[in-house]
Amino acid sequence: MDSADDGPAVPRIIPPVWELLWLGAQAGLAAQAGGRRRFPGQTLIAATVGAAALTLSVAALRGFGRVGTTMKPHRPDDATTLVTDGLYAYTRNPMYCAILLVLLAHAIWQGRLRTLVALPGLVLTLQPQITAEEHALTRLFGADYEAYRARVPRWF
Repeated sequence: MDSADDGPAVPRIIPPVWELLWLGAQAGLAAQAGGRRRFPGQTLIAATVGAAALTLSVAALRGFGRVGTTMKPHRPDDATTLVTDGLYAYTRNPMYCAILLVLLAHAIWQGRLRTLVALPGLVLTLQPQITAEEHALTRLFGADYEAYRARVPRWF
């Protein structure tokens, strides 16, 4: 932790890397259980959840791009605009929700219940990142961010 004015340090492992690590963990857990287990409709369900994740991610990134603010999770202090419309009117973290959906799609594709452990695992490993981001946004946008935080949930 840095000084009280700087807030918590931004984690060194960025969210996309956590996503890859948890995808690997899911693959390992499925392999340990004997490999992929197939069930009717599996491909369609996994593809639908995966497409939802991609759509969510693209829409979230476009929200940042539209206003020209940073998309770099390791640089939350570089934010220039507080995005509160579009998807951000429903969740403060649509990109992280998209990563959760990717892990859910992969768990469905694997067909192994044990792979679902990656979802709460991701939430726990992202917590330091989210805390650092929230601290930076509070420092940058003050009462506007606090009002946004009060009306919009962190997740879904």
